[in-house]
Amino acid sequence: MNLRMFRPFGMKVKIHPLFLLLCVLSIAAGLAVEMLVLFTIIIIHELGHVWVAISYGYKIREMVLLPFGGVAKLEHGAMGWNPTHEVAIAIAGPLNNLLMIMVAALLHSAGLWSEWLTQFFIKGNLMIGFFNLLPALPLDGGRILRAAASKARGFRAATEVSIRMSYAMAALLIIIGLVSLWVGYFNIGFLMLGAFLLLSAWELRKQMHVDVIRFLDAKRRDKRMRSQEVRTLAAPESMRVRDVIERFAPDAYHMIYVLNEQKKVTVVLMEDDLVNSVFEENGMRITLRQLAERRYT
Repeated sequence: MNLRMFRPFGMKVKIHPLFLLLCVLSIAAGLAVEMLVLFTIIIIHELGHVWVAISYGYKIREMVLLPFGGVAKLEHGAMGWNPTHEVAIAIAGPLNNLLMIMVAALLHSAGLWSEWLTQFFIKGNLMIGFFNLLPALPLDGGRILRAAASKARGFRAATEVSIRMSYAMAALLIIIGLVSLWVGYFNIGFLMLGAFLLLSAWELRKQMHVDVIRFLDAKRRDKRMRSQEVRTLAAPESMRVRDVIERFAPDAYHMIYVLNEQKKVTVVLMEDDLVNSVFEENGMRITLRQLAERRYT
């Protein structure tokens, strides 16, 4: 269970159980100062995401602090609907790590920080920054991967790719951790990170259907007061609505050319036709032919 702490910027801030476990283990090992430094790095890293999200006009619902970063959750699940925004928000965290490294070097050169503190602070920033750039959700690198893949593959397929990468990265980290234990090098960090990514990927896969519905709801509510790329799709009239909308991409408007058995266009359906159908009874299960009959006859 997450522990609610406080509400800066009107958002809830929670601590992930693995973060609490890391704090307890660090204090028990006499590493309270090191834990405090890492906690500071994580907070500043996450504030990078928050500041950029707020600058785009998003409202932050809650922020969850993780052992090596955090997850900022936007109101109405808005994250991911605009790939450009998602990349900018995701990259802001690692950029803050780079900025902190530069500040640490300046403070050390001015004689304000000790050699030990400077080295530990820089190593901590490198570790957190690089880990968050791994191409696995919910890490920053996974969000960047999803945003890059969503234009060509569609939101759902891009999310699927990122989740598969999460499983792969989790397996790799767990294997590295087990091999390290086998050779006598005790490093619980790899096992904790692997377990975190594994659990996160499992949770993301469970809620992927809900995320797709939120994505489509965001499209439905979008007033489109800007120019958009138009994507055309050709699909057989026997294809179900749910199979077509899986290919819908963020920040694009879709036109679907419905083909009969002779591969001739019988009707052109608009994106709004399919999106609105999703929120009607059995709307995702009907075929394109049935949708066309419902809309235009």
